[in-house]
Amino acid sequence: MFRFRDVFRKTPARLVPPLALAPDRAAWDAFLASPPGQAIFLLERELLRQHARDSEWTLEGYSRPARQTVAFAVDQLWGGREENGVLLPNLRERLVCPVTQLNNRQRLMASLIEEAVEQGRAPKTLYFMEEVTPIFAWSQANLRNVAAIHGSEYLGPDYPSGTVINGLHHEDIHALSFASDMFDLIVSNEVFEHIPSPPAAFRECHRVLKRDGEMIMTTPFFPTRDASIRRADIGPEGIVHLLPPMFHGNPVSEEGSLVFYDFGWDILDMAREAGFSRSVVEIHHAPEFGHLTVQPVFRFRK
Repeated sequence: MFRFRDVFRKTPARLVPPLALAPDRAAWDAFLASPPGQAIFLLERELLRQHARDSEWTLEGYSRPARQTVAFAVDQLWGGREENGVLLPNLRERLVCPVTQLNNRQRLMASLIEEAVEQGRAPKTLYFMEEVTPIFAWSQANLRNVAAIHGSEYLGPDYPSGTVINGLHHEDIHALSFASDMFDLIVSNEVFEHIPSPPAAFRECHRVLKRDGEMIMTTPFFPTRDASIRRADIGPEGIVHLLPPMFHGNPVSEEGSLVFYDFGWDILDMAREAGFSRSVVEIHHAPEFGHLTVQPVFRFRK
């Protein structure tokens, strides 16, 4: 039986270091072409071969958010597909921890958030661009060295930022209600693709961060594209679809969230032009923690 633990060096359970940093496409491509990058694809191809006809299977690993070894669950939900009789799960959105219910990318983000919060002595003030999700609940219950954790959801264009509606804090990321220099860390999980103007949102995030504050973000990313593709816009009469509409799940709306952008490498330029001094993609992959596929995480520093 093929085992990842036979190939990868064991990483201390308290750390999830990136395999590489990519400030641009050339660095990304160089990593993928390197022996470590090629090993990832070869190893995961073998794993998928073993489960080519399994609609559900598990992978043993250490769930840092759960603080224990678990059997991560894989299935065909959230983008799993079949090609030539072979089942191909969406590993980024699955590998669900049975204890925390966090999937692959969410558990990685939870670990990175925890590491960021633990650095330094002063308690941190955090802002999450979400409020009713499992990772927000996990953060409230488990993060230490925190002065305050703020969360919000977007509840529509009819409300000003800062409004509380049925117990939920509403924020429009284009015009946040928070004071300048307020947060040590901003967390954005799969939000920016749903924003009509990412440059304006980056400027607001830069404004509300303290000096040397950080923003950690995931969003669907297309590393073979230099330029992002705008799928939709806001015109005088409302939404204008430039491409066939695409929706992602929304925890506060059964209609889902419209995708406005498919991001390429110019997302880093958007952040730099908003004032961020450091704008980079971290490349993560740690099978012993159940983090499969090449996982890009964006990190921006004020």
